[in-house]
Amino acid sequence: DIVQCPPGTPPSQCVQVITSRRRVQDLLSGCSTTTSPWCTGIGSNDPAKTAGIKLMYAGPHCHAPTCLSMELYNADTGALLCRVEPLAGRGGPDPYDEERFLAIPPCLWGSSAEGLPEPELLPLHTTILSIKRSNSTWGHTGDMASWQMRG
Repeated sequence: DIVQCPPGTPPSQCVQVITSRRRVQDLLSGCSTTTSPWCTGIGSNDPAKTAGIKLMYAGPHCHAPTCLSMELYNADTGALLCRVEPLAGRGGPDPYDEERFLAIPPCLWGSSAEGLPEPELLPLHTTILSIKRSNSTWGHTGDMASWQMRG
């Protein structure tokens, strides 16, 4: 939940932060991909069978209009993996560019030939830190700060 900041607080100071830490290994489901769409493959979370993952897509899931930013870090090295801020529509004629529309683009990795940064290998024991910043000018319940990732 987003707790409303005290009356009289300048809006620039009305920011609530949500953090979470998880090991890469704990984000994977080591089961058969033929029996469940949420599986990452047999042995995918077993350090004896898998060196780790290379992220190809990381899309934050946070609700507008309170979502100010989301960041994903390799907590072991301090390296920023992904930082996203919602993009405000300019009121143009294109879909998703309507006035007051917020788009939250993902971070993408791939090959330099595709114009994308090369993905970094994240060993299974790597700790991932997620930080979400929310505008707390107005309080509300049911806030989210999750990532949809593919590697």
